[in-house]
Amino acid sequence: MEMLFGTVTVLMALLLVFETAAYWHARNVLDDAAADGARVAAAFDGSCTDGIAEARAAVDRHAGSWADDVEIVCTDGPLVVVSIRATTPGVVGDGLGMRASVSESAPSER
Repeated sequence: MEMLFGTVTVLMALLLVFETAAYWHARNVLDDAAADGARVAAAFDGSCTDGIAEARAAVDRHAGSWADDVEIVCTDGPLVVVSIRATTPGVVGDGLGMRASVSESAPSER
């Protein structure tokens, strides 16, 4: 019985480590995509539409199939802000992922 309890405890700890790594990786992918979107939207000839398209392309390129539930919002002004919210993939199943939210900004060149 003690062996079973120890095995279950070790497996749960490993799942927690893997879940944390999956969340961290997904958050980094979203953060890079938001930075790309903000850079494109803040360019002299850029717009929020261009920034959202660039961010979506970056998420699709790096995230693949788990990036189905992605919301991208761009706020224009002297400081362009691109925010991305998405559900990260779960290690055990996609339904067990966590919600990640990131924002990146860049000064507008216009």
